[in-house]
Amino acid sequence: MNRPDSSDRALTAAVVGTGWGCLTHVPAIKAAGTQVRTLVGTDPERTRRRAELSEVPDWTTDLDSVLADPGLDIVVVATPPHTHADIVLKAVAAGKHVVCEKPFATNLADAVRMRDAARDQGVIHAVGHEFRWQPHMAATSQAVRGGEIGNPSMITHVRINSILAGPAATAPDWFQNSGSFGGWPNAEIQHVIDELRTAVGEFASVTALEGQVTEHAWDAAETFLVQFTMENGAMGVIQSSVGAFGPMVNTQRLTGTKGSIWTTPEGVVMLHDGTAERIVEPPAHLLNGDGPQLTNAQAAALSGGDTLSTALSGATVRFLRPTQLLHEAFREAVLGRERTAWPPLPTFDDGVANTAVHEAIRRSIATGRPQDVRTIRVG
Repeated sequence: MNRPDSSDRALTAAVVGTGWGCLTHVPAIKAAGTQVRTLVGTDPERTRRRAELSEVPDWTTDLDSVLADPGLDIVVVATPPHTHADIVLKAVAAGKHVVCEKPFATNLADAVRMRDAARDQGVIHAVGHEFRWQPHMAATSQAVRGGEIGNPSMITHVRINSILAGPAATAPDWFQNSGSFGGWPNAEIQHVIDELRTAVGEFASVTALEGQVTEHAWDAAETFLVQFTMENGAMGVIQSSVGAFGPMVNTQRLTGTKGSIWTTPEGVVMLHDGTAERIVEPPAHLLNGDGPQLTNAQAAALSGGDTLSTALSGATVRFLRPTQLLHEAFREAVLGRERTAWPPLPTFDDGVANTAVHEAIRRSIATGRPQDVRTIRVG
């Protein structure tokens, strides 16, 4: 079993998943100072080709053989969400430290099983919420937690674009299928849940809708709306779509009893303290360094070729540095080093809390009724 230690030894990782795993995690892990030893996939030829493109020395479709390696420290799970629980539980049982992509789980029971197994085995665990390290999001959450706007009372989150607008748009097979936990609501909502939990605290209630705003030959939704309340009394709305024709709309604004904080289209965080506006600078350590590089040609070669994958590969540059910082924080935790820098590492405990809110949203969509998150949440 790999216990946290305080040495400065080299760490090794295996990445399970050849899509987002190769686009972001492999270059980010390397930049964080950890060796990526093996790429694990399901299709032999695709896995071989992407391991070569990503300069990963070994590849395989046999996860069990990778987990049997006593010299392997970390497993990064970057596969479709309905596969997370089985892979994570195997990795944890083998004593490996685990980073799991989000959405963490497709249901709360699996989320709890993964968290409890990691606790029992004493391994380090994290969820891939790299958005915590986006400079504007870190600046916002730190300012709100620091009382800069007083008690948060109103939250507005709107993210609308046209990536999947129209019947010609395509996505990976699992994403198109609601039965595989596909669709934009399941892909996006845990990002937003984690963003708001980090800044404000726990959710109290949700009321949600989902659907398609343009026609598709698949059944998963590309649009969702959530009205919600937080335990501190704040009320808010989330509106998100990748299926709306026209220009992008992107608004994140939190209002409190003493002021408001928001992000401009240029990514600048502004705060009005009740008397005047000022810029809120992100934590300095998030701005130092350029992060790993991936050329457009490399990203295109690693893309699945569908509309969604192509769009995400083109946006990869925005995620590489935050993902590197997540893996740096994870590496520090594995090595047993105390860390006080903002933001905090998202653990499987956050995965369970985020999944509880997500499950409440799914229940609201299914029933057409508000859901009390507090009756779903577990310890």
